[in-house]
Amino acid sequence: MHTKNLIAKKLSLNILPHDYKELSSALESKLDLLTKHILIDQNLSELTVNLKLVSSNEMIKLNADFRSKKLDTNVLSFEASKDMQKISGELGDIVMSLPIIQSESQNLNRGLEDHMMHLLAHGILHLIGFDHSDNKYANIMEAQEIKYLEFFKIANPYLI
Repeated sequence: MHTKNLIAKKLSLNILPHDYKELSSALESKLDLLTKHILIDQNLSELTVNLKLVSSNEMIKLNADFRSKKLDTNVLSFEASKDMQKISGELGDIVMSLPIIQSESQNLNRGLEDHMMHLLAHGILHLIGFDHSDNKYANIMEAQEIKYLEFFKIANPYLI
């Protein structure tokens, strides 16, 4: 009986400790449900995703270290190797710059929660192997994002 409850309550998204009050427990639950939905749809429900919210300075450093771009960005994804996935049960890590996401959501006239949901879906799809390196792959990836966001009644972010 206890095992079933633990399985049902297993989080798909591990949100690392942070100091951002903007991330309510309700939003954390929505982010976890989105993660769970994507992982189940992609036949990866046994894996979890780690999410870290960072300052602009921290994101600039990560972007410089891993992409040789010394600028802030909204989201970065770091896929775990297949061996590490088997050992840890983790698909990989997603890092979000909350300050830039807040600024973008205001500039786009879009709710912060919807924008975070979109960027989380985007980040998870990168962990799975989706890419937007050219128009063909971008269209495939965007279609997946739109599909997952529609499930949560979030408008197509590419039409806003």
